Amino acid sequence: MKSLFEYGRKLYFTVLIAGIVGSVALFNTGYELEAAAVTTVAVVSLLLIGRKSTKPIFDERDTALAEESTHAAVMWSGAFGGVAMIVISIGIGLGRWSYPDWAAPYYLSWGAIISLAALIEVLKRYRVIE
Repeated sequence: MKSLFEYGRKLYFTVLIAGIVGSVALFNTGYELEAAAVTTVAVVSLLLIGRKSTKPIFDERDTALAEESTHAAVMWSGAFGGVAMIVISIGIGLGRWSYPDWAAPYYLSWGAIISLAALIEVLKRYRVIE
């Protein structure tokens, strides 16, 4: 009988997609804690699959593509975020706009993710990490 870990890449991406879809569906239907649980189970499963797989999950082409796309995503997100922040700051400063309190966690989460991605890019550039 074949072990689940022999499926490697297919199993990894099946768990990844199922985790994303399940988490988003639960979150959008008001089950935030359940969505967090699904995300946690998916992340732990992905780590386990990566360690126990009998076949490689990613090769050098995947790594090169990920580095290139991460760099482009950080660059464009930073540029868009910078322009949007200036426009939003002007609108709020002039008293024309405001945002509801419920939106703050989304902005803070997005900002934390972009900041982490930018920090990783800087650390890679200065060869602190690979």
